[in-house]
Amino acid sequence: MRRQLETPNFMKLEISMFKKSLIAASMALATVSTAALAASSLTVTGSTEGVIYSKAVGQVDVPTVTFTTGREYSASNVITLTVTGADVATTNSSNAAIVPTVVVANNTAASPGALQFLSYEGNVVKFLVNGGDLSTGTTVTVSGLKVNASGAADKGTVKVSGGGIVVAAGTPVNVDATKAETAITFAAELATKVDTKFDAIVDVNAARKDFTGAGADSKRADTLVISNTLAATANPLTTSAVSYTVYGDFGFLDQDGNGKLGDAKDGNVTSAAGTVTFAADMMSVSIASAAAYATGTVGVTVNTPAGVVIPDQAFKVSQAVTYTNPAGANNLTAATLTMADAGAWTLNGAKVHVPVMYYGPSYAQAVTISNTSTQAGSVDVVFYIGEDTYEVEGIAMAVAEGVTNVSAAIRDAAAAAGVTSGAVSFDVIVNAPNDAVSVDAIYYARHDGDRVKVK
Repeated sequence: MRRQLETPNFMKLEISMFKKSLIAASMALATVSTAALAASSLTVTGSTEGVIYSKAVGQVDVPTVTFTTGREYSASNVITLTVTGADVATTNSSNAAIVPTVVVANNTAASPGALQFLSYEGNVVKFLVNGGDLSTGTTVTVSGLKVNASGAADKGTVKVSGGGIVVAAGTPVNVDATKAETAITFAAELATKVDTKFDAIVDVNAARKDFTGAGADSKRADTLVISNTLAATANPLTTSAVSYTVYGDFGFLDQDGNGKLGDAKDGNVTSAAGTVTFAADMMSVSIASAAAYATGTVGVTVNTPAGVVIPDQAFKVSQAVTYTNPAGANNLTAATLTMADAGAWTLNGAKVHVPVMYYGPSYAQAVTISNTSTQAGSVDVVFYIGEDTYEVEGIAMAVAEGVTNVSAAIRDAAAAAGVTSGAVSFDVIVNAPNDAVSVDAIYYARHDGDRVKVK
């Protein structure tokens, strides 16, 4: 027969007391939760700080924060402000402790108390209730907080929320929480973008000496438009100069080939922004403006010379702004564009590059053009010889809906360019739709019978 052991009386007593403690704690927590449902609130007049400025000074001020309590607080309770979006600064640039100022108003408690700064715990700022109580509706105004701004980024925000800590059955409980309000918004002071890219189409029907289509300003002009926006911030930058650099091959503007621009028949680059200067190798052009950076647009126009082949090419643009930082540094430079896409000039025909072809008595060549469109097109060829180019126009006609052998025509053009032996690369340009044209290029080495397809 089994015998059931009875629980000793002293254990029954302890279990009963434990249950009562749990019930008391639950009732206390329920009371706290009910109190927290009152309408606490937090207000702050947000400010906009520039990213460049903020990173330069290292710390920025949090605007004055006002927290209105939604419940009563007794002595030794705590009021809190929680910051998100940046780290709270606890010491200043001189390594002195940052002590925020706190002011209490509208406190109608029978025994009104005050608040004093208690501590920083991470991004939570704590204030201790002492000398009495705080009533519901007490306004707590805090100023002098700072945040570290090393991580400031455009459109980033710093937010602040309020709340309190009370003790219920020996347990600290967070109460009276408000929603987070935006105190600081970071903004890029200097915002630049390419509004209108170079987008002219080089007309192969005009031997690639004119533009065609809606993208060009005229038959021989195309304009790049850059948009600048100076953000309104609490501590604005003072700008003093702006420079623009457009990268591309501008050597074709030298119509007479004398190595300099400015002659009557030469092309040019113009801009209302400032003085235009070409790089010695003609691979870029810079525009220096002594005017301050301001909200608006800047145009850069390329005017091509008459009778010169316009190269299809892509462009890049960079921009730099000289400024004085409110933090104290002068003649600083901010890169607002760095090799940004500035558009391209394209052909209204097909262009195929053949990377290498061998000529001479030891080699034979086969170059054919397939044109599936209903448009027959004239064929041009451009040879790359060292750092020079040599172009021959109208060497053949690519038949519509067929294949044209241009081996002999290209060999004759190469000889005219001075290439009778050795290797050369070239472009085949066809006045027909790009997606309808393909080029096959093969050379044969007679001495060993090798057959090499190069395109």
